[in-house]
Amino acid sequence: SPVQMIDYNKGLVPAVIDDDYRTTYEIFVYSFCDSNGDGIGDLNGIREKLDYISDMGFDQLWLTPVHPSDTYHKYDVDDYCAIDPSFGTMEDYEALLQECHARGMRVLLDLVLNHTSDTHPWFRAATDYLRTLPPDQDPVFEDCPYVWYYVFSRERYDGFVPLEGTSWYYEARFWSEMPDLNLGNQVVRDEVANIVR
Repeated sequence: SPVQMIDYNKGLVPAVIDDDYRTTYEIFVYSFCDSNGDGIGDLNGIREKLDYISDMGFDQLWLTPVHPSDTYHKYDVDDYCAIDPSFGTMEDYEALLQECHARGMRVLLDLVLNHTSDTHPWFRAATDYLRTLPPDQDPVFEDCPYVWYYVFSRERYDGFVPLEGTSWYYEARFWSEMPDLNLGNQVVRDEVANIVR
């Protein structure tokens, strides 16, 4: 008869954890485990499976993005400081962290910092402002600093897409709905530091 890994490993003594070496279990949150029957994986579903994951010998989770987004994959973030409602609440996320830490498990979050969603408030503010400018007028930083959060140009370079209704283009190397952040801008880097904190 087949041997279950939990039975096979039950006599093993856990090794001393060296934080330089962990065994990581990546979870695509959307499809991992649905705790509320809506057909979408969620944070509470992950919590339900922590013993199973731990019993397999994993001591670190790597979660795909959990931030609000209109897509199933969540790699186009609308809000870096919130949890997508389809995955649960911030309290659910904090409970997951607490239960992982109680088991000696770390949690890595796939934090998307290359680009945002085109519906992110920063991008909307920038594009709304650019749409108000006369064709020959340059943006003024004091009027809308969010223009410098992204890379806009009047020339179409490789990886740039047109901003509808204007003569502007913006960098979006993955997809037009994922505008690239201007990580050369210190203000953006400061925003990233705040998000990480």
